[in-house]
Amino acid sequence: MNGQAQGKVGKPIVLRVGSDVPDSLHVHSVPEHTFRVEPRPEQEFEFTVDVPGQVDVELHDLNRTVVTIRVRP
Repeated sequence: MNGQAQGKVGKPIVLRVGSDVPDSLHVHSVPEHTFRVEPRPEQEFEFTVDVPGQVDVELHDLNRTVVTIRVRP
């Protein structure tokens, strides 16, 4: 599933994630971010992006993009 979201350079972006297996969430942005996902509901991960553009967020072990964030200047 690849959702769509919006963000703004330098402003906090919060991802809310629930999972039934452990994995890592990788944010392909500048700077890049990696978060450990636990097998439980209602996890929050906050980060900022310094460069505008499309940012893919993927579950590393599943090799699946879960959301693409369009980051505006």
